[in-house]
Amino acid sequence: MGASWPAAVSAVEALQQQFHALKLPTPTGEKIHFSGIGDDDVYNLTAPFRCGDLLVIAGRVEPRNSELSQVKFFEFDGIRQCKLLPDAPVFALQDPFITLIGGEFIFGGVSVEPADDTGEILRWKTLLYRGANIYSLRPFFIGPEGMKDIRPVGLPDGKVLLFTRPQGETGGRGTIGFVLLDSLDDLTLSKVAQATLLEGQVSPEEWCGVNAAYVLDGNNVGVLGHVARFDACGNRNYYACSFVFNHQTHQCTALKIIAERKQFKPGCAKRADLEDVIFPGGLYFAGQSSPRLYCGTSDCEAQWIEINYPFK
Repeated sequence: MGASWPAAVSAVEALQQQFHALKLPTPTGEKIHFSGIGDDDVYNLTAPFRCGDLLVIAGRVEPRNSELSQVKFFEFDGIRQCKLLPDAPVFALQDPFITLIGGEFIFGGVSVEPADDTGEILRWKTLLYRGANIYSLRPFFIGPEGMKDIRPVGLPDGKVLLFTRPQGETGGRGTIGFVLLDSLDDLTLSKVAQATLLEGQVSPEEWCGVNAAYVLDGNNVGVLGHVARFDACGNRNYYACSFVFNHQTHQCTALKIIAERKQFKPGCAKRADLEDVIFPGGLYFAGQSSPRLYCGTSDCEAQWIEINYPFK
């Protein structure tokens, strides 16, 4: 599945060096501005998607000094303006994602709750919903405690490829796993636990996860994800990455970094240790020569940039 990295070697640093060697020009991009949410921040958004006649984005909405967030839906003008959809549902979740499987919208995010009376220790689960549109979403799966970045992908043969990301005794700081399901109705906690890990993509002290995935052809799925690490000062460094996964052979191409924070416009950060953070929400391919990568930046803003096709 990949190489094994000794603890002294930073796989993310090596990937970053490879990315810098490309000497890419400064990309075209925009900050996205949100109306209807007062002084709250919006970040960690989905890529735009069609819901009826509207171009819609789901975003994580929260005050600057809090992580108690809500996911809200916005009408997007396609460039830089988002307007709150006042009649759309609101979810007590973080980091939304959305895809289509079998003609249904599959929506999800991370539910966060305090694990003790102090509220300083948190526990989280991924929640999944399904519906004909964003107005009819209903819950159908609660992931295992402590697992983020669960992402289902509908395959051409009707089956579902599920990416997981265990942490702890299995998975360390965060390792991508996969399991094939006959359908969404086959999704259970037991199936999640059976996922095979793609070990060796990052070193043991680093972590990675899937943010979105796209069917490329009958065998291959393009994966958009993140890789991350702590630097020597304890700051978080997050990068957007990609690889191609063959669901027939269970082999994948080498993971590569496709974007970093300095490519986006300067802006605020939620905290000083989050300045070098991007969290990819998705890719938008329609209407332009280069795909647009939509990211939360520094845990308080939302932006997009044009990038090279990431699944070559």
